[in-house]
Amino acid sequence: MRLLILFYFIGGIAITAQVGIGTSAPDPSSILDITSTTGGLLIPRMNAMQRENIVAPATGLMIYLIDGADQCLQVYNGTSWENIYCPTTNTVPRATSVDFTGNLFENSTLTGVYNFEDDEFDVEGISTYQWFMADDNAGLNSTPITGATSLNYTLTSNELSKYISFGVTPVAQTGALNGSQVLSAWQGAVISPPVSRINEFHYENIGTDDNEFVEVRITGGIASQPADLSLYTVTLYNGVSNSRTGYESETLDNFIQTCDGSNCYYTWDVVIQNGSPDGIALSDPSGLVEFVSYGGVFTAADGIANGVLSIDIGVQESNTTTTSNGSIERTAAGSWNLDDDSNSKGLVNSI
Repeated sequence: MRLLILFYFIGGIAITAQVGIGTSAPDPSSILDITSTTGGLLIPRMNAMQRENIVAPATGLMIYLIDGADQCLQVYNGTSWENIYCPTTNTVPRATSVDFTGNLFENSTLTGVYNFEDDEFDVEGISTYQWFMADDNAGLNSTPITGATSLNYTLTSNELSKYISFGVTPVAQTGALNGSQVLSAWQGAVISPPVSRINEFHYENIGTDDNEFVEVRITGGIASQPADLSLYTVTLYNGVSNSRTGYESETLDNFIQTCDGSNCYYTWDVVIQNGSPDGIALSDPSGLVEFVSYGGVFTAADGIANGVLSIDIGVQESNTTTTSNGSIERTAAGSWNLDDDSNSKGLVNSI
């Protein structure tokens, strides 16, 4: 350290003019010029009790108070100690409960969800998002999906067979702004969308109609079924010319589900009208899947098939159908056949 003190002699009396620490040329306007590139000015540090023990503090006296969790640069204003600056210990925001919703099917839209938390209750600013894909549920070979930087993301064929994660970097409007990126658990793999269809039904037989039902088939085993079956709806239609409206409707989450290795079957035990004509419509998250009828064709006047002309399946039951165990079943190719006395309710069709 270089300490330079300049003295002037006037009439044999030494007068101190300037003090330079770390400099040989203290600024002419200063009484003390401290120059350094490796350290700073450290003023006395003390707690409140030590500060109060200062006898007759001079106006302008300065200390740095450290008393428990309180820290402040203070100056004595002639009557009391006044805070000049008190640094805060603001913490960065956090993203918790990071997850996403939606079906892991090509062309399905996923939505990220999370909680924004900040210890100082700073309001959320513009947090940033990134979707990722990987080769397994441990995140092997994780890579960001190009352009997938919004809260929502629609899956493409590029993500088929991949596992997906949603990441969020929380940002506060004030205080400590940027938190750390947090990723959701990996989910997958992404598959082609399952195919749903009206698969089998029974509505009339000899004697009192009994064991009436509608069955919907969705391709894929239990693990690949839609996450939200409430988005799939079956509506029964009255096809008479002065109505053509739905008379009963239900979503697949309220059907009975049975699955094999290839498909799942959803059965609805419901009283069905006897035709001439009547119809059944099925919709999924993308809209109407199909609208079939028996005993003729008609255009629906409301509901999920509103304005759509039905497709006659070409066969129908009657009061001569042998037993209540009969049904109209759909073949693998999609055509319909009447089985008078043996249905495959909740199982793979027998034809």
